[in-house]
Amino acid sequence: MMKLVLISATGNGIPAARQALIQLEQEHPGRFTLQARTASSLADRAVAAQFCDEHVRTADALVVILHGGAASCPHFDLVLTAAREGLAYCYIHPSDEDATAISHEVSTDFGSPFFEQVQRYVQFDGAANWRSLLCLLAERQGLALPHDPPQAQPTEALYHPDTGIAATLAEHLAARGTSVAELRQAGRPVVGVCFYPSFYDDGNCAWADALIREVERQGGFPLVCFYMRMPDPIRNNRISDWVVENYFMHAGEALVDVLINTMHFSIRLTTPQAADAYAHLGVPVLQAMLIYLSYEEWRASMQGTTIMEVASNAAQPEFDGVLIALPVATHEALPPDPLTGATLHAHLPIPERVAALVRLALRWARLRLTPNAEKRVAILFHNYPATNARIGCATGLDSLESVVNIVRLLASEGYVVERDYASGEALIAELLAHATNDERWQTPDALAARAVALAPPAQYQPWVEAWPADRRAEIERDWGGAPGPILAHDGRVIITGVVNGNLYIGLQPPRGFAHDADKVHDPLLPPPPAYLLSYRWIRDVFQADAVIHVGTHGTLEWMPGKALALSETCYPDLAIMDLPNIYPYIINNPGEGVQAKRRAYACVDDYLIPAMTSADRYEHLETLDTRLLEYMQMAAMNPAQLPILARAIWELTTACNLDRDMAIDEAAAFADFDAFVHRLHAYVSELADAAISDGLHTLGEPPRGARLVEFLAQLVRLPNGEVPSLRERIARQWGYDYDAMLRWRGERDPSGRFPTYGTALDAVHTEALRLLQALCDGDPGVCDAGPLAPTLRYVHDVLIPRLAQTSEELGVISAALSGRHVLPGGSGAPTRGMADVLPSGRNFYTVDPNKVPSPAAWEVGVALGDTMVERYRAEAGTLPETIGMVVWSTPTMRTMGEDIAQILYLMGVRPRWSPTSGRVTGVEPIPLAELKFPRIDVTLRISGLFRDTFPNLMALVDDAVQMVAMLDEPAERNVLRRNVLRDRDELLRRGLDPETALRDASFRIFTEPPGGYGTGVPELIESQAWQDRADLAEIFISWGGYAYGRGVYGAARHETFRQRLAGIQLVVKNEDTREYDLYSDDDWGAYLGGFGLAVKTVSGRAPLAYSGDASDPQRVLYRDTQQESRRLFRTRILNPKWIAGLQRHGFKGAGDMAHTMDNVFIWSAVGDVVEDWMYADLAQRYALDEAMQQWMREVNPHALQSIVARLLEAIKRELWQADEAMQERLRQLYLEVEGDIEERSE
Repeated sequence: MMKLVLISATGNGIPAARQALIQLEQEHPGRFTLQARTASSLADRAVAAQFCDEHVRTADALVVILHGGAASCPHFDLVLTAAREGLAYCYIHPSDEDATAISHEVSTDFGSPFFEQVQRYVQFDGAANWRSLLCLLAERQGLALPHDPPQAQPTEALYHPDTGIAATLAEHLAARGTSVAELRQAGRPVVGVCFYPSFYDDGNCAWADALIREVERQGGFPLVCFYMRMPDPIRNNRISDWVVENYFMHAGEALVDVLINTMHFSIRLTTPQAADAYAHLGVPVLQAMLIYLSYEEWRASMQGTTIMEVASNAAQPEFDGVLIALPVATHEALPPDPLTGATLHAHLPIPERVAALVRLALRWARLRLTPNAEKRVAILFHNYPATNARIGCATGLDSLESVVNIVRLLASEGYVVERDYASGEALIAELLAHATNDERWQTPDALAARAVALAPPAQYQPWVEAWPADRRAEIERDWGGAPGPILAHDGRVIITGVVNGNLYIGLQPPRGFAHDADKVHDPLLPPPPAYLLSYRWIRDVFQADAVIHVGTHGTLEWMPGKALALSETCYPDLAIMDLPNIYPYIINNPGEGVQAKRRAYACVDDYLIPAMTSADRYEHLETLDTRLLEYMQMAAMNPAQLPILARAIWELTTACNLDRDMAIDEAAAFADFDAFVHRLHAYVSELADAAISDGLHTLGEPPRGARLVEFLAQLVRLPNGEVPSLRERIARQWGYDYDAMLRWRGERDPSGRFPTYGTALDAVHTEALRLLQALCDGDPGVCDAGPLAPTLRYVHDVLIPRLAQTSEELGVISAALSGRHVLPGGSGAPTRGMADVLPSGRNFYTVDPNKVPSPAAWEVGVALGDTMVERYRAEAGTLPETIGMVVWSTPTMRTMGEDIAQILYLMGVRPRWSPTSGRVTGVEPIPLAELKFPRIDVTLRISGLFRDTFPNLMALVDDAVQMVAMLDEPAERNVLRRNVLRDRDELLRRGLDPETALRDASFRIFTEPPGGYGTGVPELIESQAWQDRADLAEIFISWGGYAYGRGVYGAARHETFRQRLAGIQLVVKNEDTREYDLYSDDDWGAYLGGFGLAVKTVSGRAPLAYSGDASDPQRVLYRDTQQESRRLFRTRILNPKWIAGLQRHGFKGAGDMAHTMDNVFIWSAVGDVVEDWMYADLAQRYALDEAMQQWMREVNPHALQSIVARLLEAIKRELWQADEAMQERLRQLYLEVEGDIEERSE
C-alpha cells in the first residue's frame, strides 16, 4: 500500500487529490491511502506533532504546498523534522522564492527529471493529474501502474454559472446571447470580476456565483474571469496584462466600467512586467476580500482578517492603485473528510456584504457613464474641533483655496455650478453665513434658520430604523436617539453648509466627544445621530454621486469598528455607505491615509507637503549672532573691548531666554566666556539651519519662484538613494569635512575662509540656492558642475519636472469623478531623502508589512538605540533598565520600521530575514557577548492605527519579549527577564494559574480597545472637564490599558498597564522627519506627554522624556522634550518667517495658528515643557501685536478668540504665571473679540 501525506497551506490540491483517490480505490482497491491537512488544521502544536508522528513519519511520500514560505504552515519545523527521518520521498512544491529555497534544501531530488514531473502534476492540479501523480509515486514503492503525462488545466477563462467557461470574449458573450456592440448600446454598467483558477478547479465558486447574481439583480452586466497572477513556465499561462486586454477591453477601449479584484498580493510587486495593466484598463479597481476567517469568527473579530491578510488583501494590492473595499466571503469548514482526514474549507458568500460591494461598484461605474452636467458632488470640509476657527482643518493644506480650485475645475468640465468664488475668503464667508457646527454663536432658532436643509423625523426615521439593531441601541443609549443633542432643532436635523448648483459644500459633522463630560471617557463612543444622518442626507436627499473629503484628516475613518474587512455594523461603513469617496491626503502621512482607504473605501489623491525652507536668523537671534561673531573677531584684534561686548551678549542672551536653552547661569557663562560664545553660536547656527514649512500647499498648485528654490534645497539636503547630498558635495568641493562642519558649528574655520564652521555652512547653503536658482531659470549648464553634476542633473531631470506635475492633483479629482483609474504612487517624507515619492496626485501605497523592519531600518534602529542609551547614561549616570516607547504606524511605514528595530535591539534581539524574499521570518537573541548593554525592558504604547496596520509587528515584538524572558541569563544582564519573572511570581502569589501569570507578566504592548483610537487626552482637554493633571493621566491609562500580543487582541489589563508605568525610567518618541514635530498636532503631546504624565502619576516621579531626531538617518540624536520645545519655539512658532507663510493663507492660516496654540496648551497641560516666557511671547506675537490682531480680526476672528481663550485658560489653570497687566489685556481682548463675533453672527 502506498501512503501519501499532502499538506496544503490553503487547501489547494486537496479536493482534486481526494477525487483521484476515489478513482484509484475503484480501479485498485486497497493500494493507496491519502492523509491530507491544511495549515489551519495544524495550528495547534500538539495536534501537528501527533500528525507528524502518526502519518508523516510513516508515509511513503510527502507533498507540501506552501503559500508564502514556511510561515504559511504552522509548526513547519515539526514537519521538516519528521520528513528528514526516513521518508521514502519528500517533495516541497516550489511555489515562490521562499518555498523554492526550502524545496532545494529538503526535497528528495530537487531539480531532477522526476522532481520536475512531480512539479508538473502538482502545478497543473485536477483529479487526473493527482491520479497520475499517485501512480508515479507508487512506482517508487514497486507498484507498476499506468499513468498519463501531466495534463494542463485551463489557466484563464471567462466564467458564468449558466454558461460555464470560455477561452475568448467573443465565445463567452455569444454563449450569453450578446455581443460587445450590444453591450455598449445597452448602456448597462459592466462589472468585471477576477479570481484564482483554484476556486473553479475545486468547485469553490458559490461566492462568485452570488456576486454574479447580485450584479445582475442590481442592473449590471457581470464579466467574470479567472486567471493566474504569476507566470508559470510549466503551465504557460497568461497574466494580468493579457487578461485585461483580452477579457476586459475591446479594440483598445475598456469594456468594463469597474473591476472587482479578489486576488491577493500585487501585480506591481509580483509581476512588474504587467504593472501597468490597471492603468491601461483605466477604470476603478475595487479590492474585494475573500477572508480566511469563518463567518462567526469574522463577526466577532475586531481585526477583521487574519494577520497575513493585512498584507495580502490590503497593503500589497494598494501598490496597484486599487480601492480597498469590502469582504464578500468567509472561509467555512466543511465536515471532516473520512477518506483523507482533511477538514476542507470553502469560501461562502456574505450576502449583505456582496450586495453592498455591488452597490459601491455600480456607483463608481455610473460615474463613468453619467454626463458631468447630471452629476452631483458633495465636498466636505473637516472641522475638528467643531469650532468656526477650525473649519477646513487639513494638515499642510489651504483647504479653502483648494476647494475654490476644485469648484472652478468642475465648472470648466460641465458640472452645474451656479456661482464662482473669487477666493477662499469668499467661500468661508458664505459658509459662515449659513449653519456651521459651532453652536455657540447663534440661538437654536437662528442656527436652524441658516441651515441649508432641515431633515424632519418623517425623512430620517426610516434611516434610523435601517441601522443595525445593536448600533441603534448604542446610539440611543449614549445620545438619546435621533435627532440627538447635536445639530438638532425641534426634532429636525440641521444640515450645515451650502448648495451651489449640483455641488454641496458642507462640514463633516461633530464627532461629539467634547459635547458631554461623561462621553469623553468612552473610547468607543458611537457618533451622534446627526453624524450618520447628515451623510444619509447627502446620499439620499441631495443625491450625491460622490463625496470629496478635503485634506488630512477627518473623523469618518476613525470611528469604532473593525480594523479591516468592515461589516455593516462598523460605524465608518454605516456613515459612508456606498458613496464613492475621493480623499485628498498629504503625501507624507501614509499610515493615516491608508486608514481612509481601508476603513472608508477612499480613493486617495495625495497632495504635496508645504514647501520647506530654512528657519534663518531673525530679530534678537540675528542681532545676537552678529555680536557673537564680533566677539570672536575682536578676541584677536582688540581683546580689551571683550568685557563690554561680553556683557552685551549676556544681556541679549537672557533677554531671549537663551540662557535656559544653554542650561547655564551668569557665573558659569563668564567662567569661560569664550567657550560659551562658541557654544551659543553653534546653537544659533543650528536653529537658523533648521527646516520649517513656508506656508501651506494649495491643491494643484506647484511651488514657484523663491519658494521652489528653497524647497529644492531641502529636497536634496540629504542623499536621495544614490543621488548625493548637494550640501555635502559643495562642502567637499570646497575642501571641508561636512560632518565636522555639522559637529563643530561654533568653532573657527581652520581654513580661514569663513569665521566659523557655522558661517561656512551658511555659505554652502547660499551656494546651493544659487545653483538651484540657475536651474529654475532655465540654465542646464550648471549641471556640468563637476562633482555636483549627479545631484544637479537629478534636480533638473527629475525633481523640477515632478514638482511641475503637482497640477495633476486636480486632475485626479477629475479622473476619479469620471470613473477613471487613479495611478498609484509612493508615499513618505520627501525631505528625508525620499523625493522619489514625487510626483503627488497619486493614490498612494505604503509598505509590505512582512518586510518590516528592513535591514536598512535595522541599522538606523541600532544607531537610535546606542545614541539613546548613551544620552541617558550621560544624564542619569546609569544605564536605563525600563523604557516606554511611543510607536506609530506612519513613521513605521516611512522608515520601514526603524522604531521597531530599535525596540528589538534594546531587548537584545535581531530580526531574521528570508534571504530570497526579504520577509522578516522571526527574531533571534543577540548573544550577551555582543551586547553593548544589558537587555532592556521596553513597554510600547502603540497607536490604534499601528494596531490595525501592523498586527504582524505586534506579534513579532511579543515573540521577542517571550524569547528574552525565557533566556537563562543573569538578572543584571537581562532586565526584561528579571521583571517578567518578578511580576509572574507576584501574580502566582495572588492566585493566578502559572500560564495566565506568565502571560500577564509579559505584556509589553498597550493601546486602545479594538475599534478605538487615540489617548483621550485631547478630547478631555477640549471638553474642559478635567480638574488637574491626574485626570489627564487617568484617561491616558483608561483608554490605553488594553494589552496586545500574539494571540491576544485587546485584553483589558489596566492594572497591568499601571504596573508597567510604575517602573518606567524614560519615555521616548522618535521623529523621522522635520516635516512634523512635537507641536504639529495634538497627538504628540497626547501620546508622549501623556505617557510621561501617566508614569509620574502612577510612580510619583517624573521619568526622563526624550524626542528622538532621525530626520537625518546618518546622524541621529536625542533631545529631552524641553530642549526640543525650546528649539521649536525659536525655529518655527515664534519665527516671523513661518508666521508670514501662514498669513498668506488668510482664514486657514489663522486657523492653523490657533491649532498650534491648542497643541502648545496640550503639552503645557501634560508636562512642564512650556515655560512662562513661551506663553508671554505667544501672547505678544499672536494676540497683542496690533498688526497681527488686526489681520486676525479681518480674516478669522474665531481663531483669535480661540488663541486668547487658550491663553486665559493656561492662566486660570496656573500653567502660566502671567502678571496682572498681561491678564487684564488678554481679558479685555477676549471680550472685544467675542463681541465682534457675536455682532457678525447676528
